[in-house]
Amino acid sequence: GVHQRKVHQAMLTSVIKMSMKAGFAVLLAAIATVSSFSGTAKAVDCQGPVTSFSGRQTIREDHGVNGAILRDQLQSSDNDDKVWYLPTYTGNTIEEYRTMDDFVAGSVLTTYRLPGSAGSGGMAWWGQGHVVYNNSLYYQRFPDCLSYSYDCDNEKAILVRYDFSLQAFTALQSLPTAHLTHWAAGPSYVYLAVDGGSVWAMGLNKDGAFELTQLNAHDLRVEESINTEYIPPYANMPPFIACGKLYNIVTEWHYMARTDLIFDLYTKQKDTSTQALYCLPIDSRRYFSFNSRENKMYTAETVANTLISYDVTLGGSFVEDVATANCTTDVHV
Repeated sequence: GVHQRKVHQAMLTSVIKMSMKAGFAVLLAAIATVSSFSGTAKAVDCQGPVTSFSGRQTIREDHGVNGAILRDQLQSSDNDDKVWYLPTYTGNTIEEYRTMDDFVAGSVLTTYRLPGSAGSGGMAWWGQGHVVYNNSLYYQRFPDCLSYSYDCDNEKAILVRYDFSLQAFTALQSLPTAHLTHWAAGPSYVYLAVDGGSVWAMGLNKDGAFELTQLNAHDLRVEESINTEYIPPYANMPPFIACGKLYNIVTEWHYMARTDLIFDLYTKQKDTSTQALYCLPIDSRRYFSFNSRENKMYTAETVANTLISYDVTLGGSFVEDVATANCTTDVHV
């Protein structure tokens, strides 16, 4: 009830105050104490794999490519139309908009300010591979090695859950194997997604192979770590997860991309032989954010210097022949 929520808020406020005095280790331990949720994720019911991208639409041209636009992955009457925007690849102020039209118009509904700031060891985010699920933001915390200027070789990515309703942190977790290693365009070390009710983290392990971490969406408890043993080539496109599968894509032509890996999250089947073609112009993308409620993909394209959305088709057959892909060649690249 209301009393329980107030008690929870007071406890978390105390936790954050302690953290600013005693450091992150205290914060991690204290939040582990006040978070006591549990849950089990199952594979989602999907129409099939991602077979095409279409309907490329410019959302805003004046925001550049350093931010991330997000929508809630969970069906909710309160959040169906809301948009959250993190305006830089590291920062502490989150903008919330009532609708996408309000975002386009720049009409902010409210803002949330995380304690601390980038570079000071606070709770600022890092990168652009965030996700919103059940009215909570999941993100990678600004690395301590960057805050305090020491070697990042042995640093692990730390994930945070921030509840917009409570305006408080409700979970933190250090990823067991994801190192601070870049492999796509932009500053992100880890890309997050939601599938089957779990949060999934995509990163690289010490051998340079894709490492997937499945986390409980409530308390960020690690449910499974998966070493795909797949070492991706350097690419200008980040990976994404949709309908139970991880996709890694690379540029095929200046207006087209192809899959280099399709990995099933639940059967662990690794497919490197399928070369599905997508109508995505060659461009250094900072992140992909697939929203399963809308079957839309949100992204930032560096050359076009703008925020973009695509319609995503699930099901049907992959297009693997360039001659039949029917991609438009006059896109802005």
